[in-house]
Amino acid sequence: MKYKWTGSLKIKIALIFSILIAIAFSLNWMVASETIRSEKVADLEKVLKHVLIESAGEYIHTSLTPKSDLAFLYFVPHTEMVLKDSEACHLQFIVTQEPYTSTQEQISVAHTLPNGYYLNVLSDYEKIDLSVKKYTQKLLSRYLVSLLVILLISIALLDYYMKPLAVLAKKTREWNSQEPFDFSLNHPGQEIEEVSHAFSTLIHRLEIFRAKETELFKEAAHELKTPLALMRSRLDVYQNNEQYQKSQFIEDLGNDIERLTSELKNVLFLESSDFEEASNVNIADIFKKLQTKMEILIQRKQLILTLPTETFSIIASEKLLSKVLSALLENAITYAKENSVVKIGCDHAIQKIWIENTIGDEKYLFSSKIGEKILKRLSHEIGFEYTVTQSEAYFRIELVFTRSIQGA
Repeated sequence: MKYKWTGSLKIKIALIFSILIAIAFSLNWMVASETIRSEKVADLEKVLKHVLIESAGEYIHTSLTPKSDLAFLYFVPHTEMVLKDSEACHLQFIVTQEPYTSTQEQISVAHTLPNGYYLNVLSDYEKIDLSVKKYTQKLLSRYLVSLLVILLISIALLDYYMKPLAVLAKKTREWNSQEPFDFSLNHPGQEIEEVSHAFSTLIHRLEIFRAKETELFKEAAHELKTPLALMRSRLDVYQNNEQYQKSQFIEDLGNDIERLTSELKNVLFLESSDFEEASNVNIADIFKKLQTKMEILIQRKQLILTLPTETFSIIASEKLLSKVLSALLENAITYAKENSVVKIGCDHAIQKIWIENTIGDEKYLFSSKIGEKILKRLSHEIGFEYTVTQSEAYFRIELVFTRSIQGA
């Protein structure tokens, strides 16, 4: 299989994780930028306030009015020294009757003079914007480097922790039915260990299924070759023996075909149920459904079907259990004598059911060798023991379940 990095799960996880980190970094970067800006504005306001207080106390000895010349304030040594390392830019001193209201592009601070006027100092944001830009660029570059490092570390860690998946895939590709399956991994994560366990369970069930399938086809081949050989022999006898009557040949061949059909029915009866989950199944409910399903057949033979008055539940594959009981009941109805009774009994104390009818002249589904083998297999899968009682008068099959969970 050709590897494509764009389809790699670890790359996708790392990218998603990095995108989330990048979003967090972006939000943090914007908050940091605004915080730096607001802190610098607050610091500049403190510096300007200090300049006004010092200037008013030390260097202003006359009453100032809006018409006063304030040029000397720009050259006060203390003011120059204080403002030299600050973010003040395009400084202006003005006197107003009310505190100056600054615009969005200005920072202003006012100080009340003894004569009731206000001495205001104004600055713009140019140096603050440049300073904030410098800091945010440094912060952004550090964030980008951090993000790249996080991305590389994430890929490395994901590669390390997801390596058991690659080992599991390799074991799966290289496994063949001639070798025992072993999907055990060394210290994988819990999720990967669950996947490994699921693979092991799947392979185990597939092996069991293949073994059963092989066994079934061997049995089918063995059982079907006998009626086919008989049919071939009858044809040879009919062709070479003139005393072999046509009517007798047709009757014998019909019996052979009937036997072949019966054996084919047995072979086709078993449908795989290896992957069907077991559930809580009520016996009486199944028989009620089967009664409705077979009502036409019951009426045609004028039979009386008695359902059990008791019931119990078992843990089993409902589909497979229904198929087994349906086959048994269908045979009991099909081959029962007309105007007779087909009895279905149930004993919840020992978890047993039975089907009994007056025997006819036909051959039962589970009376052949392959039918017996199928029933043995099903008894193991579903969890029951069976006994077949047959006499000249009646046929009875009993099933005792070993996995029942409750009586009713």
